[in-house]
Amino acid sequence: MTTYHDLTGFQRDLLEAIAAVDDDPYGLALKDYLDECYAEPINHSRLYQNLDQLVEQALINRDDLDARTNAYTLTDAGQKTLQNHATTLADLCELSRIVADGGEE
Repeated sequence: MTTYHDLTGFQRDLLEAIAAVDDDPYGLALKDYLDECYAEPINHSRLYQNLDQLVEQALINRDDLDARTNAYTLTDAGQKTLQNHATTLADLCELSRIVADGGEE
């Protein structure tokens, strides 16, 4: 099983971008999101190579939006990877965490 720390920083950022982008997170929407975070524009080939690797690692799904565009969504494993990392950060920062019933832990 791939863990958060097995991923490159860019792949980690892609998982977060997929979770953050509203509607259908397709390649160019993810690129636009990440371009706001990075000092240099994201290269298309870098973007799509890393998306392909995340699909191969079963952390994201790739679905056809139309004949030329794919949408990317987190798999359960991808969602769990982000949640585990968020829990670790919350613990390190001594923040309360939201639990499944909507209360705080």
